[in-house]
Amino acid sequence: REMKVDVSFFFFLTDTFFFCQMRFSAGTPEPTEDDMIPNKLGSALSSGRVNDDAKPSAAASGKIVGKSTKLEKNYFRLTTFPKEKDVRPLPILQKSLELIKNRYIKEEDFEWANDQLKAVRQDMTVQGIRTNFVLDVYETHARILLEHGDLNEFNQCQSMVRSLTIHGGDDVLEKEDEKVVDPWNTSNQDEEKLLKQTEEHRDEFGAYQLLYSLVQNSWFDLTTALGVAPPRSTGHVSCQHAVLVVKAVIHTDYHTFFRLYESSPHLSAYLMDFLVKRVRNEAYDRIVASYRPTMGIEYFREALKFPNLEETREFLKQSGAVFIRDRESEFWIDCKASHAKIGRKQSS
Repeated sequence: REMKVDVSFFFFLTDTFFFCQMRFSAGTPEPTEDDMIPNKLGSALSSGRVNDDAKPSAAASGKIVGKSTKLEKNYFRLTTFPKEKDVRPLPILQKSLELIKNRYIKEEDFEWANDQLKAVRQDMTVQGIRTNFVLDVYETHARILLEHGDLNEFNQCQSMVRSLTIHGGDDVLEKEDEKVVDPWNTSNQDEEKLLKQTEEHRDEFGAYQLLYSLVQNSWFDLTTALGVAPPRSTGHVSCQHAVLVVKAVIHTDYHTFFRLYESSPHLSAYLMDFLVKRVRNEAYDRIVASYRPTMGIEYFREALKFPNLEETREFLKQSGAVFIRDRESEFWIDCKASHAKIGRKQSS
């Protein structure tokens, strides 16, 4: 049987044979500088250390030292690497923060203060500043945002505070050698210590974390926050107050909730504002299910802490309450009929 051979394939095999023979007979050539580049990278990664000749520049590492002396600076999103003349160093940033605090206390200009604090945060970030001043900035910004009800931005600030500080109890706070390792830094030479909050601020922001998790119905975060909250025996008033608020909301204990609302420490009341509507709705359902035959509007006003009867009536109308009028032309709530309407809504 005649076998046909592909001529081109034959010449390919012949060329390959002669090339290999010449290569081995001449010996292995010395590696060139280009051939050694991958070896440099491999040795740097394996040893966790970069060769001195390959150290990143300031632009590559993202850290510079600012030279600007402006106390006020508008915030702009960075699109290129910042220049030193446009960035303020730490001493100027400290003066700027004091200016922001004093002016905000006097004028309460939220838009200006928010913009200025964002600019301060940006200057800190590009310079890689990590001192207690950083905590002061994020804590100040978080309080101002909370006061104005911006929960998204507030959560960014409080999350940053949490990532910068030590958690887990007083025994952890005593570990001076606790460090944070930047996973992007292969040299591990810029390891930085976790920062310490004062006991008062730790208590304050621990309470905010508990209440924020409750507002967001994030039970996983709430459980985590309860796990790192200071123990009750340590006298942390804000965290103890927040734990009681959590219990009151879970058990629909509206009497306790509004009593705690009136005695809330620091700025906890601003977070509790987001819980008031939920507590009132659940309290209304419980009241009309528990009382018979009627209940006065004044009771709802006092129990649910409405400022006046007008707002109380509006709330009851929106809740679907059934009103009845007695001989003295006073309005009451028919609890049985109102509760029946709740059942029909749930079934539909």
